[in-house]
Amino acid sequence: MKVLVVSGFLGAGKTTFIRKLISRSTERLAVLENEFGRTDVDGQIISADSGADVIDLREGCVCCTKSSELHASVITIENTVSPDLLIVEPSGVGALGNVLRILKKIEYERISVLPPVTVVDAESFYQNMNLFHDVCADQLRYSSTVVISRPEHPDPELFAGIRDEILKINPEAKVLDRHYSECSDEWWNGLINPHDGTVMSGDGECEGLQLDSITVRNCSVPSPGALLWILESVLRGEFGFIVRAKGIIPAGQDWIRFDVVNGRVSVEGCGGEKGLTAECVFIGRNIDRQKISDCLRSQYLVESPFDFLSGMNAAGRSVRF
Repeated sequence: MKVLVVSGFLGAGKTTFIRKLISRSTERLAVLENEFGRTDVDGQIISADSGADVIDLREGCVCCTKSSELHASVITIENTVSPDLLIVEPSGVGALGNVLRILKKIEYERISVLPPVTVVDAESFYQNMNLFHDVCADQLRYSSTVVISRPEHPDPELFAGIRDEILKINPEAKVLDRHYSECSDEWWNGLINPHDGTVMSGDGECEGLQLDSITVRNCSVPSPGALLWILESVLRGEFGFIVRAKGIIPAGQDWIRFDVVNGRVSVEGCGGEKGLTAECVFIGRNIDRQKISDCLRSQYLVESPFDFLSGMNAAGRSVRF
């Protein structure tokens, strides 16, 4: 069984990249996810898309507190599911060097660790490197291939600057010179069957990033407009310093998938995907858990956003969306 680690900071686009990899591969594969928080949003998306086996490790980071479970899960998957390829998606705040160090300990004739891939969001690259330098630099330092996830057609000067910064950290990295959606079958096959199988492993110095999270399940909002209003409140900092938010939630008659990362909101319908579970996760610092929970479980919003976020007022001046 080959093991490919796909790393990248929160919101970089790892799941989208993995979905594309699955669609381009002819191998029998499984995905081992380490979601940040008690949620399985990405696992639902991948499974609905491809039907691939998705195994989830929650409530901890595989690079540190969940390292023993990573050991056991990989060995169990090899012994039971036995796919040709296991894609490991660590938490976005995890240290890639530590993940590789853990995996190398269980590598033997039936488990081989492939050169890892790191996904980078060009639009938030410099901000993330500034705010979360240690983790972002670690993910680049131990990566063999670095791909740009968004935008699909980055400004050439921006791309050149990012490429130079990456190569300062890891001069041996292969930085893809275009968006991966434009790559040939040969390139995708090279990730799974590389000519050079050298994989570096970390020394344990980077312990990952300590952030807080809240997961809300069995949630709903009365309409897509209500959801957008809540997400705009996230961007304004009404719920604390939110680094990343994502979820699948019913909004009136529609099911909506949303992402919030680096000042951007993305929403799309997912009503055609069966068996979805409503759950949302918010990751950051100084999170106002009660406000978030109230918003995602309320069927009403009051006239003033300030009043709503402060709690339903005594006069009960609420209006339905």
